[in-house]
Amino acid sequence: MGDEYEEFGEQRLTINDDFRNVVIVDNIPIVDQKKYEKLCSVLRRNFGKHGKVTKDGFHMPTVDGKSLGYCFIEFETREGANTAQAEKNNKKLDKDHKMKVTKWNDVDTFLDAPETYEAPEKPEFESNVTHTSWLLDHFGRDQFLIRYAKETQIYWNDPYRKANDEGRVLQYGGEREKSRDKVWTESYTAWSSKGSYLATFHRPGIKIWGGDDFQALGRFIHDGVNIIAWSPNEKYIVTSNNKDRKGPKDPNWCIQIWDVKTQKMMRGFDKAMTRSWPAFKWSHDDRFFARTGDGVISIYETPHMGLLDKKSVKVDGVANIEWCPSQNILAYWVPEQLNVPAKVALIELPSRKLIREKHLYSVSDVKMHWQSAGDYLCVKMARKKTKKTTVQNFEIFRLKEKNVPVEILEMEDEVIAFAWEPKGHRFALIHGNPARPDVSFYRLKKKTLEKIKTLEARSANCLFWSPNGDYIVLGGLGDKNGQLDFVDTSDWTTTVSTEHIMCTDVEWDPSGRYVITSVTQPIDVDQHNFRATMENGYKLWTCSGQLLQSISADQFYQVLWRPRPQTLLPPDKRKEVKNNLKDKYWRQFEIEDDEIRQSQLSGAARERENWKTAWKVFRQRAVEEYNADANARAELRDGNVTDDENDYEETEIVHSEEISKEITYV
Repeated sequence: MGDEYEEFGEQRLTINDDFRNVVIVDNIPIVDQKKYEKLCSVLRRNFGKHGKVTKDGFHMPTVDGKSLGYCFIEFETREGANTAQAEKNNKKLDKDHKMKVTKWNDVDTFLDAPETYEAPEKPEFESNVTHTSWLLDHFGRDQFLIRYAKETQIYWNDPYRKANDEGRVLQYGGEREKSRDKVWTESYTAWSSKGSYLATFHRPGIKIWGGDDFQALGRFIHDGVNIIAWSPNEKYIVTSNNKDRKGPKDPNWCIQIWDVKTQKMMRGFDKAMTRSWPAFKWSHDDRFFARTGDGVISIYETPHMGLLDKKSVKVDGVANIEWCPSQNILAYWVPEQLNVPAKVALIELPSRKLIREKHLYSVSDVKMHWQSAGDYLCVKMARKKTKKTTVQNFEIFRLKEKNVPVEILEMEDEVIAFAWEPKGHRFALIHGNPARPDVSFYRLKKKTLEKIKTLEARSANCLFWSPNGDYIVLGGLGDKNGQLDFVDTSDWTTTVSTEHIMCTDVEWDPSGRYVITSVTQPIDVDQHNFRATMENGYKLWTCSGQLLQSISADQFYQVLWRPRPQTLLPPDKRKEVKNNLKDKYWRQFEIEDDEIRQSQLSGAARERENWKTAWKVFRQRAVEEYNADANARAELRDGNVTDDENDYEETEIVHSEEISKEITYV
């Protein structure tokens, strides 16, 4: 109620100037007297759902017996007016009229607007947490995490500038937590799929961290959680404590799916709902996640987390599923059952359209391997050729070609390992005698599959391609005691053959420039188990196998490169940068390398380098003086400045003279 009033004798009449419970409804039909009452009734009924309208709170003005296309509605409360505007604004009254609902007080704001636009003052920038700030590093460095004893530390990898400081720069090591007598994590850690977050494990649940100084960004309460998985786009996180619920009303589900931004649990599942980890396979865009059950493939859709079309896909005997890394295509296989052959199939989601199906006879041990760009699917299987002979078959589906043709490769050797070149058309196989197997490389051409190269008798059982292809590490882990062969696939030369004794892990950095090999131990291992704890630590190598650093650490549990998101540059731009790398950037890199070398010199080495620099300066100055004296030299040659200074003849004269002659008698 307003404070202004008018006085009539002894009676005071209060004037109400508060219209916050009044709305103006515009863009309604213009009707005559015959339809006037009907339209009023429709509008009262529609807006009465959102709040009680006052007794005389509806008014639709008319001129010459026709309405004007708008009306006024007064609610008893402001909440009714607010709700009416929120729910009815820009909503259709009929197929030809979309209502515009405005609160009365907002009209005053519009009328008070100045005739000329004045830009508002720009507020001072307030920095918030930036999840991708590490990607803006001036030197283009990558980060990695190490976990040992009670320490969790994140470093910049800087092997040349900081060669004398273990090749690394500490970014954060849990200093805030240490100041409060806490540890940063009680168990392992895990980077998110694109490196935006770091997850740490605690008894009550999971915490995630991010930003330049790794601030706490959220927590997910799940008692006893011991394993997690991220969705490809980091929208969701799946946690598990591997425990059965105490009862149907127990909210502590074994498996829980969380929305990362809101930290809200979206859905829970019992332990019996999964047979292995990860419990669910995610589509590349986080739209779907799927699992296999008893004769069905259950596909769930986000964000509502319900079954797609409210029903599973029935596939009797389905054994495994794998999503295409670039399309919503799901591959699955079914083993042989009685007289029914095994089957591999590809279905497109959400339509459930069958794209390709292949029946397989006399096969077992089927494994599916997608190429990282989703262009190819390799199905590896053991097939009985005769009663006594088993061969290894590779059936490669070409997803980008019409009707999805299949290439077949058959090998009689035992196959130990298979790996696609990332985003390329090549793959590698380790096959033959397990003691000294061969490593073969194949390429998929437009219509054929060709063998490129075989490296014979290698001590290898694992394949580790560089993220950019080009290089591959042939690893001999486990019983082969850490044998490492670095191979340049441009000319198939083994650049370095070395070993990292007792090596357990090999991991490339995202740029493909460096490799870390490490010896880790389980976090719950008995510290008196000598074999499990010896040689703990990591080594840093270049892509060609040059050893840069060797770091030892007791109770060493983890070393993890921080993942990078995919580049936003299209393939043609990436190719252009690669082609122009030498012409545009090479000199800049050489200058930076020289600065790095200078900064690392000390003592006699620095003095020698200074002499070299002084000599280069002196020689350059001497050349300039020589060129400046050209005219003076020409004048000394009869003043002919055009004479070629190199136009001369050399004459060699040999002069012989006998100095002495002695004869000795014996």
